[in-house]
Amino acid sequence: MTVRSGLTSLIDILRGMTEAGTADYNLGGTANYWDDEQMQMVLDRHRRDIVHEQLTSVQDWAGGTVNYFEYVSRFKNYEKTTGGTAIFYIEHSTGDDVASVNYSVDYFRGRITFTADTGGSTLYLTGRSYDLDGAAADIWRQKAGHAANMYDFSTDNHRFNRSQYMKHCMQMAQHYDSRQGVGVGIMARSDIDDSALK
Repeated sequence: MTVRSGLTSLIDILRGMTEAGTADYNLGGTANYWDDEQMQMVLDRHRRDIVHEQLTSVQDWAGGTVNYFEYVSRFKNYEKTTGGTAIFYIEHSTGDDVASVNYSVDYFRGRITFTADTGGSTLYLTGRSYDLDGAAADIWRQKAGHAANMYDFSTDNHRFNRSQYMKHCMQMAQHYDSRQGVGVGIMARSDIDDSALK
């Protein structure tokens, strides 16, 4: 598997959240936990594909005039676009792409800043957003599972409480689970015809 360069920054942040080095340990014939490929696999399990999200425009008052330079997504922690606009791009309501030279992106905060006033035009974003808290909780649980065969022992007036490591991992998993917030979904009944409601 090739590690996507657009995830480099998110992988670095995730390493800091999980105390995961590039070669912490080997397990079951798999070397180098946690290399970049393993981190990417966890991130991909916590990926949300955003398709045509209508961005929220931010009003900027200057000299009594309203300008629109900044737009905000409801999501954060986007994968950076690499080698073109296949991963992250913005479209006009007509479906035409907005040239990437016309804006800059804060991928972590989900904010897009345009070089010129857009006049409040309706714009849509397509990209890949990642739940870093969910990914961190996932990694901490895996680390706890990998430590399940550790045991406490004493020798030469020293005591080694290795089981504390597993407990620490589970506490960190619970910590990041609690930061994920509430998920929202839309439920629809399949046994009724709702065409009259539209």
